[in-house]
Amino acid sequence: FTDLESTNGYDSTLPSNGGITYAQGMKSFHAVTSDGRVLHGVQVFREAYELVGLGWLWNWTVDAPWMGKVANVFYDLFARYRTDITRGSSVLELIRQYEEEGRTEAVLSFSVGEKKDVSCRSCEEKFADTLTNKS
Repeated sequence: FTDLESTNGYDSTLPSNGGITYAQGMKSFHAVTSDGRVLHGVQVFREAYELVGLGWLWNWTVDAPWMGKVANVFYDLFARYRTDITRGSSVLELIRQYEEEGRTEAVLSFSVGEKKDVSCRSCEEKFADTLTNKS
């Protein structure tokens, strides 16, 4: 699992994050398999349940293709409105706030003296810590 809103920052360029941006991750559940495939939506649930031996719970979405389409429609509706219910703000509003706050998906692997974009407070702190630890 990856916490898109971790105080440690989020780096979409890490292979374990599959190139999924904050906005993409907020709009739909995603999973990155051990071989690097990126799954999203209902497919995430099918694969996850299969891994723990409960795949039969989602087989109906594959066995009857029209049911899979219905599941996708309902999932898309759920994904669109889930944060309205759980957080009191729409997904689009949360993405806008994330971008307004200047939080970036910065990569903090660099050598001392190399200039990087550290526009968010968390990134600035990490940048300062890195310089302190490497000096």
